[in-house]
Amino acid sequence: TRRRGLLGLAAGVLVAACAGLGLALLRGLSGPPAGSHAVTDPSTWHGAFSHEPGPIDPARAVTVTDGAVCALVYNGLLRPDEEGRPVPDLAEDWEVSPDGRTYTFHLREGVRFHDGTELDAGDVVFSFKRILDPRTGSSRAWVLDAIEGAKDFLRGRADDVSGLEAVDRLTVRITLSRPLTHFPALLTMPAASVVSPEAVARWGKDFGYHPVGTGPWVLERWREGVGMTFVANDDYFEGRPRLDRLVFRFIPDPSTRQAEFEAGNLEVLALSEENVDHFLGHPVYARHVVSAPELAVVYVALNCTKPPLDNVLVRRALNHAVDRRAILEATRPGRYVLADGSVPPGLAGHHTTWRGYEHDPALARALLARAGYPEGFEMDLLVRAGGLSVFLAEPIQAELARVGVRVRIVQLEAQAFLAATGDTGDPDACLVSWVADYADPENFLFPLFHSGNGPSEGNISRFSDPVVDRLLEAIHQEADLGRRAVLCQAAERAVFEKAPWIPLFHPVEVVVCQPWVRGYRLWPVYNANKMTDVWLEPARGAGAGAGALPSAGEGG
Repeated sequence: TRRRGLLGLAAGVLVAACAGLGLALLRGLSGPPAGSHAVTDPSTWHGAFSHEPGPIDPARAVTVTDGAVCALVYNGLLRPDEEGRPVPDLAEDWEVSPDGRTYTFHLREGVRFHDGTELDAGDVVFSFKRILDPRTGSSRAWVLDAIEGAKDFLRGRADDVSGLEAVDRLTVRITLSRPLTHFPALLTMPAASVVSPEAVARWGKDFGYHPVGTGPWVLERWREGVGMTFVANDDYFEGRPRLDRLVFRFIPDPSTRQAEFEAGNLEVLALSEENVDHFLGHPVYARHVVSAPELAVVYVALNCTKPPLDNVLVRRALNHAVDRRAILEATRPGRYVLADGSVPPGLAGHHTTWRGYEHDPALARALLARAGYPEGFEMDLLVRAGGLSVFLAEPIQAELARVGVRVRIVQLEAQAFLAATGDTGDPDACLVSWVADYADPENFLFPLFHSGNGPSEGNISRFSDPVVDRLLEAIHQEADLGRRAVLCQAAERAVFEKAPWIPLFHPVEVVVCQPWVRGYRLWPVYNANKMTDVWLEPARGAGAGAGALPSAGEGG
């Protein structure tokens, strides 16, 4: 598997190129001339992805782009709302038993798949069993493995999943092997989407290239290496989308995307360190820059199993050596929230008054001396080539050099980076980020720090501590939200004492929209945007749209 907190490269770690997390949506080359500020086809959203997604299949969705595309085609029992909280989707409502183990979901009447077949409870059971079936080989099985009997089924020791039951045509009962407070949040993930059994039977292993769900968009065409087109689902149960089509091309080069945007051929552009100041000072676009905090954390993971980083004094020394605020003010002023722990602001359990390691080079040198390294040591810092990693790595290198730690920066392309930081790798340290799969503090604690998780599941620091393990396991079972928040804070404090990483910042996502875009917003979770309430204003003139773009938190 690759990560338990999908993001970035979804199943695992996202390298710290956070400015690119938003989908860059781009029109083709034949758009309006530069400066005309007119939309040529208000019925179609033309766009681009920075890379081509994998199969549009809940069992295969392992990157942010994969999950975002799945959200267009599929629905789950629940979905994340504008705050990231689980709310009804295919289920109209649900109940939970007093012991927290049994969930009963009541499905909407009359929902149809894109192939015309009507949704029923059996389709939900089929979809969940498909994710857990060892023959499917899904790396997303962990999303549902708390269901009673799921692990035995997954390991081939049982023929069925005892905790999954279609009670009647529109009722699904799910029994868990143990209470799991954030289980509804897990059901908002792409892996818990419901697929058409008939389409799976027809297409087999190629289902992801012929996806059939109940979502607002239907895949019309996919040209490998070129792009994909979606058409509106006229029978969508929440009402037809406002646009008729979504047309995406695959354009990896960021300078090409910016050039297209400035030519008027791109509706939305995710901004980065290289271009944010340009647009903030632009006479037309400055008023259409939208920003919102991301549910994410960027950090340096320290390998707690590898000398000298297996010494907690050394890890604390590195934390004291790095002047995080100075680095961030120099590289992304105003576009960060300093991270003193892992849980981002806005989630229950985030500690608003607690402060992390203070910048203190003298103390760092003293700690290194106590650990037996008065002259420092050498180590490698792995980063993904390009993007924010490059901006951060050299200042971190310089800060550590001041206390005698000689850092060699190793830049790797995406797949090589994932291999080097994953289960078969043994890095000294690596610069990564973790982005929320679901808006729950557990997602920023258990995957990253529980000893039962390997690097591919999020624990890139190879961290292990029995006190932290017990606290994280208690978070899973605590139903009282107040007590759960206290447990989250206690777990963060226990992690802090062991210093398995250097937390840097929680990023702020920044995008710029064309004046004709309406209803676009930044969502807290990557798979929440179904593009149903976005539209393009056909009126000409920048003045008509100026100031009318909804800010983050408004519109659809």
